[in-house]
Amino acid sequence: MRNYLFNTDIGTFEIRQAGHERYQLWIDEEMLGEYESPEKAAEDVAAFNTDYPEWDRLENEYGNVPASLNDWSSVTETTPEA
Repeated sequence: MRNYLFNTDIGTFEIRQAGHERYQLWIDEEMLGEYESPEKAAEDVAAFNTDYPEWDRLENEYGNVPASLNDWSSVTETTPEA
């Protein structure tokens, strides 16, 4: 599974694949929402529309928040073989 990370001053956003065509947006250990695609989750972070007040209120203070996953770090999780 592929996860995406975006580091900010208030924490690290993570988009985690939660199943077939299901993705979750997290900051630290708090889940903020579920999405049909990782791109939609990244767009909400860039639009300061995450329902995480500490982030959303920074809309006028933060510049250049990437809406594209190309600017997020990509991590591939592997399942250990028994």
